[in-house]
Parts: sequence; structure tokens; C-alpha cells
Amino acid sequence: MSDRGSPQRPHGERAIEETGAVGLTRIGKFHVGLLAAVGALAYATRWADAGSILLGGLVMGLNFWLLRIMTNVLRPGSVDPSKRGRVGLAVAAMTLKFGLFLGLLAALFWRLPIEGMSFALGVTLLLVACLLEVGRSELFAAKGVS
Repeated sequence: MSDRGSPQRPHGERAIEETGAVGLTRIGKFHVGLLAAVGALAYATRWADAGSILLGGLVMGLNFWLLRIMTNVLRPGSVDPSKRGRVGLAVAAMTLKFGLFLGLLAALFWRLPIEGMSFALGVTLLLVACLLEVGRSELFAAKGVS
């Protein structure tokens, strides 16, 4: 008998993507798109320092990615005694995340040529991407589209 008539239920991130719920992958894609667009606009018009915008977005994107790794590894029910490496991976990601921000702070104190407002703009693009994804999700939920 064929399985064509019975739909399979997707799992994990794929299930979120297909149901129209807020998806972390789409937030990441929105973030990269916004960062590229704003960085290119800043470079072309010289209204802000494109390097600082990209650096701010890179820091937030890397932070977001590391948080995703940590939450996927330490999600309730995923801690299995037979998979001890998962906790080690989460601890390594948290250490890397802490080191990233400590290194950024050190670079700022050592007077790396970072333009503050442009860096702040790059940082906020992840928040804008989150809001765009929530708005998209709410719009589809209101229309009844999944």
C-alpha cells in the first residue's frame, strides 16, 4: 500500500517553517538580507560606515547562531546519558559566545576604528529581522494560511 495518501508530519525546524510559525531560519535569512541591503546602501551613499554596520550585524548574527546551537542542544528531553557530547558542545558554544563579546569589548577599548552609530545600526538589524518574521507569521495566521 502506498504512503501517498497519508501526509507525514514534519518535525523540528521544518515543522515550524511549514506551519507559518515564527522560524529561526527565516529570521536568520531576513537578517542576512537586511544586513546586505543596508551595508550596500551605506557603502554607496556614504551616510554611514559600512564596515561598522557589517561588524555589528556579524556580531549579532554570530550570537544568534550560537544561541540556536545552545538551545537545540540543551532543549528539554534532548539530554540523553548516551549523548554526553551534546552538553559539551553547548558549553563550548557558550564559551565561544562569551569570548566573542569579551574580544569585541577589548577591541573597542584598543580603539579599533569602529563608528559607534553605524555599529549600533548593524546590531539592531537582527531585532528588525525578528519583528519582520513575527509580522509575517501573524499576517499568515490572520489569513489562515500556513
